[in-house]
Amino acid sequence: MESLIKWSRLETRAVFQWLLTSFFMTLPNIRLLFCLLVCLAAVPFLRAQSAGLDPHRAIEEDGSITLCDGSSYYTFSRGGGFLSGPIGKSGRRLEGSWKADAVLEPGIFSVVARYEWMEGDEWKKEGYRKIRFRIGPGEKRPFREQMVPAISEFHAYLVIEELITIPAPEGV
Repeated sequence: MESLIKWSRLETRAVFQWLLTSFFMTLPNIRLLFCLLVCLAAVPFLRAQSAGLDPHRAIEEDGSITLCDGSSYYTFSRGGGFLSGPIGKSGRRLEGSWKADAVLEPGIFSVVARYEWMEGDEWKKEGYRKIRFRIGPGEKRPFREQMVPAISEFHAYLVIEELITIPAPEGV
């Protein structure tokens, strides 16, 4: 009786394998359609994984976002405040304001800021800079650096597209 059960399982497995292989080998159009359906079913999942939080929305929700490139941090605050500084003990500091048009140029932030450089224990003023940032969608994460005055990091793709010296803005 036991050998009959083993034979039945083997026979069932063989019949199942034959059905699958003959189905996919004789109907190439259905095989292609099946693969296409599997790929299409994965698209919404992949899109949801790649879509992140818009930086403008994150600023409105949290009051500010702070990004980090490994050597500096960049904080964009609600109301237009901007602050950047070194993660370590020395480097440059930028303090000023930002403007953006989320409709015409999504992800573009234009900053006008006073530029300072750490020399010894003192900050030396070196004029003003205009900076154009491109910030992609991102996600909020706990901050891993202790030298940065922020609680969370907006982890996103950050590009400095332009950094130029400008004269002091009017009223300064």
